[in-house]
Amino acid sequence: MRVLGVDPSLRCTGYAVIEGDRNGQKVIEYGLIRTSAADSLEKSLKHIADSIEAVEKQHKPDCLAIEEVFTARNNRVALQLGHVRGVVILIGHRCGLETVPYAATRIKETVAGYGRASKEQVQHMVVRTLGLTRTPPSDAADALAAALTHLFWQEKRGGEH
Repeated sequence: MRVLGVDPSLRCTGYAVIEGDRNGQKVIEYGLIRTSAADSLEKSLKHIADSIEAVEKQHKPDCLAIEEVFTARNNRVALQLGHVRGVVILIGHRCGLETVPYAATRIKETVAGYGRASKEQVQHMVVRTLGLTRTPPSDAADALAAALTHLFWQEKRGGEH
C-alpha cells in the first residue's frame, strides 16, 4: 500500500509518501510546502492544493492519512488549519483517494509509544523506524508519522482512528 501523509499548516505543510505494510516500509518522498506570510489566504491555499495534487499525480498513493482537527490555543490558527485541511481533503477526494483522519495522540502513540510525545521524539522514532540517514524537519516528520500510522492501523480499520 502507498500512503500520502499530510501535516497541514498554512505556512509549512508537511507531506510524505511511503509504501509498505506494518512489517516493512519504504520512504518514497517527503518534504515541505511553504507559503509566504505576504501571500493572501487564497494564494497560499492554491499553492498548497497545487503542490499536493502534483505529489499525488507523481506518486499515485492509494490513500491519504491526515491529522484530525485539534483544539488550538489561537482561534485564528485553528481557522487557518481548518482551511488547509479542507483543501487537502478536497484534493485527495478529487484524486480519488480515501481520506483517513487520525488523532494527533494516536499518531504519536503509534510512532513514539506515547500519545503526548514531543516533536523531537516523533522525529527520532520516524528516523529510527524508517531507517533515514538524516532527521526530517518536524512538519515532514509529522507527515511521515501520519502515513506510518495508517500502515500500522489499516488492518484494524472499521473502528476508531
